[in-house]
Amino acid sequence: MYPSLQLPWSSDPSSEEITYRSAGLVNTKGSIFLLPPPEPVLRQAFTAPARPRSEMSSGAIALCKHFERGGASSEHGRAHPFWTRPVGSNSNKDRIANDILEKMLEDTAWKNVLLLHKGVAVYEIRNHKGYGMRWTLDVQEQSENGQAKEEDEKSRRWTITKTTFRGYLEPIIGLDHELSTNANPEGRSAAQVAPVP
Repeated sequence: MYPSLQLPWSSDPSSEEITYRSAGLVNTKGSIFLLPPPEPVLRQAFTAPARPRSEMSSGAIALCKHFERGGASSEHGRAHPFWTRPVGSNSNKDRIANDILEKMLEDTAWKNVLLLHKGVAVYEIRNHKGYGMRWTLDVQEQSENGQAKEEDEKSRRWTITKTTFRGYLEPIIGLDHELSTNANPEGRSAAQVAPVP
């Protein structure tokens, strides 16, 4: 999936790269070799209210906004080619969003952690059709004796300090021809199942 975005793995990998690769994540421009939060943390960030007084989860609010932006319309009954239309009460919209989250976690074909800028990374997952979800990860570089290690940015040691659900992803424009149509038994792309040195 999206082979033009994937970079080759190092011939002399760091321990961080080996761990990242073994977990089935992809290596792209901007990737850092940081394991994403475990699924319970992703679920908690998704189901947390976006604001203190919000009556819906972050995931449900993002779904409502994304659904309308994608050319679909709840008001006019226009369907989205992939996302389920969020309808009904706030609790029903939460349920619809949670169902989508569980299906996405089950059908993940692409996992990547990217550094956006100092202190902020994102974790994105996508299915074989290219649709996905993204979480913001507040990260802090681990240091030894108060000094950050001078290493390749990908292999620096990072700690996640906060996880926030960011939103839904559409397939990458112009790369439809790179989407895999057949999942392997583990649901990962061929690049992800290559043996780890």
